[in-house]
Amino acid sequence: MNPDFKPRIRGLEISRFSENGADYFHFHDPQKIAPDVSLSASLAPILALFDGTHTVHDIWQIISRQDPELPLAWLEELVENMDSHFLLNSPHFRAEKTRVEAEFVQNPTRGAAFAGLSYPEKRKELREFLGAKLEIGQKRLAAPVYDAQNVRAVVTPHIDFHRGGHVEAASYGPLVENVRATGKPFDTFVVLGIAHSGVHYPFCGADKDFATPLGTMNCDREFVADLENALGEPFLAEQFAHKDEHSIEFAAVWAQFYEELSPSRIVPILCGGFWDALRTKKRPEIAQSEVKNFIETLRETVQKHEAAGKKIGFIVSVDGAHVGTQFGDETPITPQKLKEIEFADRRWCAAAQAGNLDEFHAHFAADENRFNVDAHPAIYTLLAAFPQFRGQLLDYDQAFNAPRNIVVSFASMAFFNV
Repeated sequence: MNPDFKPRIRGLEISRFSENGADYFHFHDPQKIAPDVSLSASLAPILALFDGTHTVHDIWQIISRQDPELPLAWLEELVENMDSHFLLNSPHFRAEKTRVEAEFVQNPTRGAAFAGLSYPEKRKELREFLGAKLEIGQKRLAAPVYDAQNVRAVVTPHIDFHRGGHVEAASYGPLVENVRATGKPFDTFVVLGIAHSGVHYPFCGADKDFATPLGTMNCDREFVADLENALGEPFLAEQFAHKDEHSIEFAAVWAQFYEELSPSRIVPILCGGFWDALRTKKRPEIAQSEVKNFIETLRETVQKHEAAGKKIGFIVSVDGAHVGTQFGDETPITPQKLKEIEFADRRWCAAAQAGNLDEFHAHFAADENRFNVDAHPAIYTLLAAFPQFRGQLLDYDQAFNAPRNIVVSFASMAFFNV
């Protein structure tokens, strides 16, 4: 081992759990480069020194003050094992990351990363599972106030199907109704999801087909190419973020579930957070020029493809509030807190339905999005690009887990031309 190597743990999701009377740390890599690994929580004082500022020998000298019998070879073996599992930011990890990213970029199809995890991987079982969710969801829907022929977009949750599938399933109804009413399917769906693992450029496209157990949703590569030509290299530069991102995968699964939607092609776009706009309280297209450029480019590209005779629809795959222990807030979630979250959610939903972008953004900027609503950038982008859209709230729900002290809220909406 290089004596000057300074181990630093990567930005992984680390949680603590107990098993058979012992405490452990569980390491999870959202990028799926490292396997899930558990280490004894007794290593906490040592792992705290894996911050990239100490060499292995430095760490051994520090911990030897407390445990003089600890051999250097043991520490070296620990470091080597963690590095072999890609838990450390090292040349070994970076080489693997480069290899995995290149493999993903070169593959024209993005596989179903969550099949067998968030939903059944067998076609028959999945159809039965989704059908049961749809049956529940349809009973909850608000009566439509729109003409189905004018529907252009839906807002749908991307929470896992077990907790929110009933709202997700029924949220696609307005698009299905549009196809039936007009007799013409959508040629392409622009899907605006959320980059949960983060991206540098605020919008991340991918020129990939999306495979699901129900069939593959082909990419509209001509549309993606037009966006890339206008926006430049940054638009596709981070498409590895799509590899294990569920927000667009879930939308593809539901689209393949519906006969009326399954022939449509997809333009997959992940939205990053509009952090500058939240901090400065300026509208996103003012706070960040890239946002303004993308909104204008999306509008112009849609107009170009519609002028060529294509029918373009939109799926905005987002959730609402994320509150509780898992999201960095240990405060107990009370019934009153759940009501407070719902009240806040219904306020931003109302602003979105009215097409009031100033009010919609101001709602989140007032407290820098304290309830961690991930819907902000995607819905804002849709309505800024197409200010003629108005909406209707179809359903709202919360997935509350009292033992884990977490709640995630979610809503479905239809948007239509007025």
